[in-house]
Amino acid sequence: MSVDFDVTGKVAIITGGSKGIGRATALALAERGADVAIVARGADALAATKADVEATGRRCLALSANLADEDEWPRVVEETITSFGGVDILVNNAAVHPGWGPVEELSGKRWDLGMRVNLKAPWQLSALCLPSMRERGGGSIVHISSNDGLRPGDNMGVYAVSKGALVALTQLCAKEWAKHGVRVNCVAPGLVRTELAAPLVAYFEGEGGGAPNALKLVGEPDDIAGIILYLVSPAGRYATGQTFAIEGGELLLGAADDAQV
Repeated sequence: MSVDFDVTGKVAIITGGSKGIGRATALALAERGADVAIVARGADALAATKADVEATGRRCLALSANLADEDEWPRVVEETITSFGGVDILVNNAAVHPGWGPVEELSGKRWDLGMRVNLKAPWQLSALCLPSMRERGGGSIVHISSNDGLRPGDNMGVYAVSKGALVALTQLCAKEWAKHGVRVNCVAPGLVRTELAAPLVAYFEGEGGGAPNALKLVGEPDDIAGIILYLVSPAGRYATGQTFAIEGGELLLGAADDAQV
């Protein structure tokens, strides 16, 4: 049996799909045959990514939505199903980092925002996609966590907590939905060159000396899109309930090492 990364005929929803990891994933899936619905807030970035996806020959639905608004979650799924007939793949990539600082100083408003966008939205979008996946004989869901969800850095606040909870959500849904042929996995990136991580990238590529990992590399969005493609394609058919840390070996380092890199 050859390794099969073909997703021809599949329909994917990618949140945070207009930039960074989401954009790279949309292009990777389209290049291998999927039609994609990309979800984001910014109209200009959505339009640009939609054009790039359609240049591959696949269809693209650009959905402007703020995932902090719970009323938007069913609309995203409903419009995708109306346009493409169903959903086979969901990549929960959209996230917010509501603020840095000691956890005891985190406001309730920021806590609620982080948990709503980073955890509750992935949970509900997954549940909303489940009926269509079940009807179509199965599907694949990938949650994008973070290495800070596995080993929180200082002052990461609700971002780290919500990303850690995604790991538990992954395991729970994978166990309960395997009977429907739905695989659920999680990817935990390290430092990647995205808009959200831009201040950290600037620091480490300047005075910080590369990146806080064994390879001293800053990841690129394509580095993460590759593992997502594996997980949602036939190549990843034997993987479910797992969290894949793609972080240049940062988790190999101890706290003392982190202080020195």
